[in-house]
Amino acid sequence: MGQHYIPKYYLEGFTEFPTSSNIWVYEKGSNRIFKTAIKTIANENNRWPKSVEEYLANQIEAPAKPVLDRIRSRQPISQSDKDTLSAYMVIMLQRVPKGLERTKAKAPEVLDQIFNGLESEITRLIVEHPSKKNVLQKRLQELPGLKLKYEGDFPIEVWYQNLKPDALPQVRAVLPAMTWIFLTSEKRQPFLTNDNPFFFFEGLGIGKPESEITFPISSTITLWATWHKNVLEGYIAATDNIIREINRRTASAATKYAYYSEEAQWVVNLINKKNLRLNRLT
Repeated sequence: MGQHYIPKYYLEGFTEFPTSSNIWVYEKGSNRIFKTAIKTIANENNRWPKSVEEYLANQIEAPAKPVLDRIRSRQPISQSDKDTLSAYMVIMLQRVPKGLERTKAKAPEVLDQIFNGLESEITRLIVEHPSKKNVLQKRLQELPGLKLKYEGDFPIEVWYQNLKPDALPQVRAVLPAMTWIFLTSEKRQPFLTNDNPFFFFEGLGIGKPESEITFPISSTITLWATWHKNVLEGYIAATDNIIREINRRTASAATKYAYYSEEAQWVVNLINKKNLRLNRLT
């Protein structure tokens, strides 16, 4: 069924009912809705090498599974659990289709850094090894053409290297330090998720006092990470307005698909609505 860019165990939190393997899928930009098994969605053939797949499964997903279980059963979590789930969320930010787009958008900046470093290194070697000057100068002259080649052909290996928590050191360091509140929706509208579930206001980032993050954990729980000083960590019943706001965020951030536990026309309308007005929760 290909390699899942959204882990199957994550999607199990949004199935039709707890013992089901089926989930409702909503395609953005159309009226297409279908119910399918989670093993058939959010995956692509040959998305990354086997070594990357094994790393994600063993080093990222496996440690996060018991943390997700504790949250889904409303248990307290430790600082260590926050660290583990933070690594999971950083990877989620990177492994999804939107994450690949972000990496490609940053490629020119990354290439500049790489080739500037190469130029400096070769220049240093010319000074230190004058007998190799002719060979090294030839390499130096080849750099502009080589850079032009990479600019036209994105090296996918750059993205593979970004599929590690430390690839985004600021996010990795800051996220566990935020105040984590788990908003619950027991008898109200369930929470959506999507193919890009880590939401933050990109104009703010996550390190400013007004920054906040939402990350759906299941149909009935969403993480709200904030710098707000007047709230305590734990599980809080969300109001209808907050649930609707979180679902608007999730719909707006979807790249192509939203996932839900029910068939509902309002999801179709929401995911296809342009220029959704989004508000902070505080």
